[in-house]
Amino acid sequence: MFTHFRSDFLKNLLTLVSGTGIAQAISLLSAPIVARYFSPEDFTIFALFNSTAAILSVIATARYELAVPLPAKDEESKSILLLSVLVSLFVSCLSFLLIAIFLQINNGFEAAIWFYLLPVSVMATGCYNAFNYWSTRKKTFQLNALARITMAAATSGISIFIGFWNGETYGLILGLIVGQILGAMLLMWPWISAGRIFFSGITLNTAKKQAQKHVSFLKVNTPHALIDTLQDHGVVYVLTYFFIEAVTGWYTFAFRIIKAPVGLIGSAFYQLFYQKLAEAKNAGKNLQPLVLQMYWRLAIIGVPFFGLFFVFAPQLFEFVFGPRWSEAGKIAQILTPWICLNFILSPVSSITLVCNRQKAAFAITLVDSSVRLFALVIGGIFNNYTLSFIIISASCSFVMIFGLWWYYVIAGNPFNKVHAA
Repeated sequence: MFTHFRSDFLKNLLTLVSGTGIAQAISLLSAPIVARYFSPEDFTIFALFNSTAAILSVIATARYELAVPLPAKDEESKSILLLSVLVSLFVSCLSFLLIAIFLQINNGFEAAIWFYLLPVSVMATGCYNAFNYWSTRKKTFQLNALARITMAAATSGISIFIGFWNGETYGLILGLIVGQILGAMLLMWPWISAGRIFFSGITLNTAKKQAQKHVSFLKVNTPHALIDTLQDHGVVYVLTYFFIEAVTGWYTFAFRIIKAPVGLIGSAFYQLFYQKLAEAKNAGKNLQPLVLQMYWRLAIIGVPFFGLFFVFAPQLFEFVFGPRWSEAGKIAQILTPWICLNFILSPVSSITLVCNRQKAAFAITLVDSSVRLFALVIGGIFNNYTLSFIIISASCSFVMIFGLWWYYVIAGNPFNKVHAA
């Protein structure tokens, strides 16, 4: 029954993983150079910029891009695609006004001028995400892979060049933005090359109809994704408030390195698995065997890698990135068990979308976020950031284990039934 699925899945997976593997290699190989040009304090400023951009980018498309692969007809899918682009434009313009007001109030904010580039990052990310799912729908996975490679190469290349030139913090910020723009332009190439023909017959009315039809992505998935993003990026603000500036830089760098397999390889699995789930939705299949197969594949990749990383992280960071990053290695070591479980779980999370379980997933995310905030506050009260990271890693690991069980359970429900959240 699943022979064709395995063949098609592995073919497309190889395409995406090869692209993401190259992108990951570029990022990781450039990290030792970047770490020697920029200090932990530089990474703190970059972390504040990147975290703010990431949080704004979650609402940039109101998560409508996730609905792009779902319609049976391309016309409906293009209406959702246009909707996503228009919402991104609106959010980026609104964010410019809010940032201008904030920076006027906080005149002494370091590197403030560069934060005017946040709307550019938001718009580029919104377009990237929307056309990424269009490319997934059309199964042009080579384009997805090329976009990721280009984004990684541009981000690292620009950062290294500016770091070598003068070592200013904005090198990290400009590298990020140039990479995002180039990646988005590659994925948008079908639209760029076709011009007006691409959206021929698509109007604001058709986009509005699709917005109403898929409004759950706005009402449920957007708050869920926002909380998810705040979990990862909101930490930056709390750490900066409670601890010395270097702690935020250490954490940001450590999280960037250890989360790379989740963000790159894991996202490739996510895209392919989501596409297969969308195709199987109307067939009413029991997807538990596929979920177990996905868990097994990811565990084979993740457990050995993260196991070795857990043992040698402090020594590895000091040797590869330099003595001033040894504390980042200790933080990475503490977080490794949680990130390993997240690597196995995150690609399967798309099942909550096709099973209409966003509300339940959102509730779990809220609990997870509350625990993380509690951990940071406790560490801040005792002026012990190590304690914060230990509590975060332990509590989030328990949440991941619960998620592994819950995804398996909902995978066994027939898709031809309407599920209450």
